[in-house]
Amino acid sequence: MYKKRFLFLLGVVMLAGLYFFPVWKISLSVPQYPKDISIHIWISGIENGTKKALEIMNVLNHNIGMKEIDPAAIPEFKYFPWVLGAMILSGIIIAMQKKQIYRVLYLALILSLFVLAMYDFYLREYEYGHDLAEDAPLQIEGSSFQPPLIGQKNIVNFIVKSIPMIGILFPILSLVTILTAIIKEK
Repeated sequence: MYKKRFLFLLGVVMLAGLYFFPVWKISLSVPQYPKDISIHIWISGIENGTKKALEIMNVLNHNIGMKEIDPAAIPEFKYFPWVLGAMILSGIIIAMQKKQIYRVLYLALILSLFVLAMYDFYLREYEYGHDLAEDAPLQIEGSSFQPPLIGQKNIVNFIVKSIPMIGILFPILSLVTILTAIIKEK
């Protein structure tokens, strides 16, 4: 019984990896720059993958009318770390409970939050790629500048890549470990 609870607890603690590793990477290949321009997205902000990458990306985005990517203006970076902390703390408390239904509900909650976070990320990309300024220096009729959720996309003369990074493994491994603990407990 305690081994199964330990497995559940291990799954809960795995979520903490999101604090220490980037979750996503978006990069642009632009003809006028010799290296890709990359940003790494963490649960609490954006880090430049290359020197001044966010600054360069914002200048290029401005030319097509995209609003500036300002990490301070993205509310998710403020509350995601707190939500994650609450999930870890509640998971530790649930691991000590005897009723398995709490662990099943916790698994459903983590899965729901994971899906909602991916949907939120998609909506952010959609907003930045479609909500363009009408007075942009470059007007390209009918173009969408939304990066792909996952994968690569050619946008005008840019190649945009959006890929998960190591941080995304922690919620996935957490879900698998918690599910395994629940199944073993039955």
